[in-house]
Amino acid sequence: MQKSSILFIFSIVSASLFSQNYRIGYEYSFKMDSLNRNLIEKELMNLDITREGSNFYSNEKFIYDSLINVEMKRAESMKSRNMDISNIPLNYKIDYSVTKKYPNFETNLHTAINGDEFSVLNTDKLSWNILADNKEIEGFKAQKAMTEFGGRKWIAWFTTEIAIQDGPYKFNGLPGLILNIEDEKGDHIFKFVGSKKITINPTVNGDSKVRPVEISAKKFTQIWKEYTNDPTKKIRQIFSQNSEAKLQMFDNTGRELSKQEILKIRDQQAKEKLKRNNNFLELSLYQ
Repeated sequence: MQKSSILFIFSIVSASLFSQNYRIGYEYSFKMDSLNRNLIEKELMNLDITREGSNFYSNEKFIYDSLINVEMKRAESMKSRNMDISNIPLNYKIDYSVTKKYPNFETNLHTAINGDEFSVLNTDKLSWNILADNKEIEGFKAQKAMTEFGGRKWIAWFTTEIAIQDGPYKFNGLPGLILNIEDEKGDHIFKFVGSKKITINPTVNGDSKVRPVEISAKKFTQIWKEYTNDPTKKIRQIFSQNSEAKLQMFDNTGRELSKQEILKIRDQQAKEKLKRNNNFLELSLYQ
């Protein structure tokens, strides 16, 4: 992702202005396939900060969801059930978000497994080792700190010039805003690209008509393990509960596939995807 594709202009702000709402931008570089570390993907992430807390999410997903909502409202105004979303590009790769509530930094990961949405409460507090190393990042004096989280060792650079004890993803608890942070292998890297004042705090999860299930990290890991062991369990249950349920698929000759053939293909596709996406940021959550 080129910085020229960012749809808003960042401006550097001082800590004294953070009584208002601000958006912090990070470029997120990640390697999801541990067997192909040459494949580096990037996405612009937003950290929206208000008096009540923060919301961390993909800028590309926010744009996509906004365009979908516009099309939905257009269809509703015309009393039509038809929606044309063919011209809306699906460019995002990160579909989760993280919310934190101040001042206790109660943190929730909003994500999904096989279409089921969850809000995963994080209760662990990060223990930081603040070092004497200093450097400048985008005009701010930054100091080095280290921690262990999610099965990884992390190196962070924070600035006390912005007195917000927050940062990307679930990271928080340093005496200033985390500007840059990466794991020691360089598989997941967040780099500060700037900040801007916002007049409203966009709702990222509130537009969903499906209320996520609130669960613990331990329960989420259990559900994830069950899914990886049997990716087609949900489809089989639908077929068994409703004999008239249909899921149409055709082979390259145009022949309609049987339910058993569809299940086999879906199982193979899911397992291949799981093989390629195995290097999660929070390894301990996806054991």
